[in-house]
Amino acid sequence: MSKLFPAATLLLALVAFPALTACDDDEDAKTDTAKPLQVSSLRFIGEKLVPFKQDYNGTTLGGFSGIDYRPDNNAYYIMCDDPSTFQPVRYYTAALAFDQTTFSGVTFTGVTTIKRPDGSPFPNAATDRYNVADPEGIRYDAATAHIIWSSEGARNVGVTPAVLINPFLREANLDGSSVAEFALPPLLRMQATENGTRSNGSLEGLSISPDGRFLFTAQEEPIYEDGPRASASVTGAVIRVIKYDKATRQPVAQFAYKLDAVHKAPVPADQFQLNGVVEVLALSETKLLALERSFAVGATPDYSVKIYEIDLAAATNVASLGALQGATYTPVAKRLVLDVATTGIKRVDNLEGMTLGPKLANGNYSLILVSDDNFGTSQISQFLAFEVLP
Repeated sequence: MSKLFPAATLLLALVAFPALTACDDDEDAKTDTAKPLQVSSLRFIGEKLVPFKQDYNGTTLGGFSGIDYRPDNNAYYIMCDDPSTFQPVRYYTAALAFDQTTFSGVTFTGVTTIKRPDGSPFPNAATDRYNVADPEGIRYDAATAHIIWSSEGARNVGVTPAVLINPFLREANLDGSSVAEFALPPLLRMQATENGTRSNGSLEGLSISPDGRFLFTAQEEPIYEDGPRASASVTGAVIRVIKYDKATRQPVAQFAYKLDAVHKAPVPADQFQLNGVVEVLALSETKLLALERSFAVGATPDYSVKIYEIDLAAATNVASLGALQGATYTPVAKRLVLDVATTGIKRVDNLEGMTLGPKLANGNYSLILVSDDNFGTSQISQFLAFEVLP
């Protein structure tokens, strides 16, 4: 999701974190691929905050759009949602700690700049506005020891010539050097007319199936052909969940996901509002968790965050449909597993990343969410941790 608000002039102090400890061995932290993880609900177990522009090795922390856990060394990979217009495209490594069943701390351990396929850094828009990147999702691929990451597209037809930047999905070495690119479904290519992909309509969520065979991506908002954006008055706006064969890097199926309406109307009524899927997390080849996030300027509260378990098994493969408006199909099934409004968390910002973490002391898995910092004036990024209740 692109930045929407200027940086706050007041920087809040970073929460002091206790020393970190590993809470489980590597094998126990791995998801059992033979039996999909059961998620009946999620229990909130802690929050840590990172102020916008907190310095780390000459870069600014904050604006996190993706996170993944690597169990063999208890490390987390965290994508920074800074378009290359601001700072180099980069991801951070970090260690998270849990005290029994409580989330107790986070420490950043490294930062890596991600390069273009030719080895050069992504340009600033002032230098080359047609080749900037806006990073979103990140996953560690244990089979190759690579990362897979996504970049949001850009569409600006108010300039001549129009700025049309396709979204992309790329594989990279851990040093940030490029390895390969995944094929982009034609409907996700930017067009100057109101067809194809909206700027925030592409490749937000990203996940690898537990068996390592498939990759899943999800749009944040509908492409133009598939209908209107979600709003306070529009229920059932449709985005696509895209399934890839990871070995061939080719899309093999697409599934329709119906969004909730924006939770409340903005104030005034013509102000910014949106709802979309910003992350997916594969539990099996057919079941995923989907992070659906709503925001409306001026509403009280101005946000809504829900996590659904979605099931693709009975859903129609809509890859052959040029438009979902007016088409007949079966969407993915949705089952609510978390409504953040019921957790007692005082405020959430623009939550965008989600990963399973290690097992807690009681044997249940942890789940961690990270946020961008652009849905409010506080400019605080968040780490939220939950216990997965089977």
